[in-house]
Amino acid sequence: MLDEWNHRLKNNLQILVGLLESGHRKARNSEAREVLSDAIRRIGAIGTAQGAYYGARGSTDMSGQDLVNAVCANARTLFGGDVSIECKATRGTLPKEAAMPLALIINELLMNAAKYGGNQHGQVTITVGLSRRPGLYELCVQDEGGGFDLEDPNSRLSGLGLVRALVQRLGGSFSVERTPGARCTVRFPDQ
Repeated sequence: MLDEWNHRLKNNLQILVGLLESGHRKARNSEAREVLSDAIRRIGAIGTAQGAYYGARGSTDMSGQDLVNAVCANARTLFGGDVSIECKATRGTLPKEAAMPLALIINELLMNAAKYGGNQHGQVTITVGLSRRPGLYELCVQDEGGGFDLEDPNSRLSGLGLVRALVQRLGGSFSVERTPGARCTVRFPDQ
């Protein structure tokens, strides 16, 4: 019964993405196209997390590496060849309850890096890492762009507001450093 429900959910998410893609193709306004693109990527991340979540049957944990790799693969498909994404997730398990929020966080940080993280030549290279320390998970998403200030008033209206809310849901913290690019770090407890 659970397998059937999982299959139907997967199909429904695919139908939803198809409807949004159709609207994206028909939209004439660039702002509408961008909003639809963001929605397509977010639903893709949800579908990816859902697939990884239910793929770990009979367990309260799942592979963090598999989740990160799946979200990155989904993003690579949607961004195309203009964006290079490298995943460096260590082996280990992740509580299933963290899967959906983490997938959406990764997706939002990837979208932000793809839009604003190009180097001086316009190339976008993003590194995503997930590691586990005693009692703590750490996610880092780094690009080669100019970096940004997390306290910028405009960031509250962007996907970073969603990231902050999801990090709070995980009971974690979110920080941004200007390195030779932007390094976004999410830390949350090992529940």
